[in-house]
Amino acid sequence: MRLAIASASVLLIAAALQSAPAIAVPGAPHLIDQTGRTFTLQSLRGRPLIVTFISAHCTDACPLVNAQFSNAAAEIARKGLSTRLLTVTLDPEHDPPSLMASLAKRFGADPKYWLLASGRRDDVDAILSAYGVIARLGKSGYREAHSTFVYVFGSTGKLEKTMLASTNLSEDILDEARAMKPEAGW
Repeated sequence: MRLAIASASVLLIAAALQSAPAIAVPGAPHLIDQTGRTFTLQSLRGRPLIVTFISAHCTDACPLVNAQFSNAAAEIARKGLSTRLLTVTLDPEHDPPSLMASLAKRFGADPKYWLLASGRRDDVDAILSAYGVIARLGKSGYREAHSTFVYVFGSTGKLEKTMLASTNLSEDILDEARAMKPEAGW
């Protein structure tokens, strides 16, 4: 079902992304990372950023995306690349910061390279809306029917690419990370 949602809405989301702001989201919604630090997307500027959205309760694509992000983050750290990864919950009511911190620990997420975040529902929903992310309640009551896009932002904050999660996601992320350079002043 998740793939059907993603496939059926690719054109709609692609059109929405064309008009989406760069990394900034109106109203500067706040998120909370696995260390308990509050931040905005704008505060992550200065480094390339690759973002995805997951539900901690998802048993389909999300664990695979987390594993791919974990592999990519370890390689980014090992190679000393400047790219940072960010995973934001789709379901802040069921994935509070403490649960995202547990997930970060399970996947060995070093916050210098990979942030896992939650926050207030209004803030998370503003970010989901700004980037055209679809998240619907499943039969279990969690937001587990969702799109599985990965957003690549250059160091200037401009959306450079949107990718679908795949079995090659870790390599795709590393390819993007190798190609991007940090820039000051955005």
